[in-house]
Amino acid sequence: MKRTTRLACALSLMLAASAAGAQEKLSLRLDYSIYGTHAPLYYGVDKGLYKAEGIDLRIGEGSGSSNTAKLVAQNIDPIGFMDYGTMLKGVAAGMPLKAIFAVHQRSPMVIISHADAPVRSPKELEGKVLGMSASESTAQMFPVLAALNGVDQKKINVIAPAVGTKTALFLQRRADAITGVTYFHIPPLEAQGAKVHYFSYADFGVNALEGGLAANTQWLAANPETARRFVRATRKAYEAAQADPAASVDALVRQRPEQARNRELLLRQLQLSLQASGTPNTKGLPFGVSSEKDWQAMVDQFVQSNQIERPIPIGTLYTNDYNGD
Repeated sequence: MKRTTRLACALSLMLAASAAGAQEKLSLRLDYSIYGTHAPLYYGVDKGLYKAEGIDLRIGEGSGSSNTAKLVAQNIDPIGFMDYGTMLKGVAAGMPLKAIFAVHQRSPMVIISHADAPVRSPKELEGKVLGMSASESTAQMFPVLAALNGVDQKKINVIAPAVGTKTALFLQRRADAITGVTYFHIPPLEAQGAKVHYFSYADFGVNALEGGLAANTQWLAANPETARRFVRATRKAYEAAQADPAASVDALVRQRPEQARNRELLLRQLQLSLQASGTPNTKGLPFGVSSEKDWQAMVDQFVQSNQIERPIPIGTLYTNDYNGD
């Protein structure tokens, strides 16, 4: 009996070791330093959602969607969180990228100005100082906003703040306005007592999916099951965030304790982020599924605003194939 018990224990240990050994390492590059939208990814790690799918997910911070797109295109990181406008331009230039899980489907991009000197429309930016860095997703989409609203970009004085200094630039009133996204820029400005006015790109005609996860197409072709397992775990993580945003942020803090001091800011960012997670065309569909109509509208606007020379076949830009179960 003792021998049988010992054999059973040994077998259990072997199976556990085998399961641990089966964990496939996968690296994911964020679009920027950590902010609230990323919390569900850390929740997935913290709660073992990726581990349950046989994935050892390693999350690395980024320095702008343009850089993340390059890293994913080079397969340094097979998957990245990025702005889809940046991705679309990359695909037009030959980058092997494809969207696999759309997080922000209604553009949360905004122009933020001072409440006591508000900029109320894109046209009012002419003659003003605008803080905007070329590598940011908002800068990638700004020409579309300008073209749709008859804005002469040459009449805007654009200054490019260093990474992480845009909020300070605004608070010091060195810029009349800055580009931003609701979930990333509004909460820290609110936390510092700033009185702001803002309008969204979407309110002035920019119908573009803002961002989410994209993958290297060669990696996708070689690893379809890994991609499917990754998306399944990611969908569960974001659905959990919808149900309990605070739990996602707490999981992020457990994984990255240095973020504890930012907990309330991260929570506010995540709450705002989730408000942009769908469009009328994706109502009732699983989190992360995007619509062909939305992608087509985005491509049409990029062509009309001369951001790309010719239309791109929609099927080369995105797939919902990995988000089906």
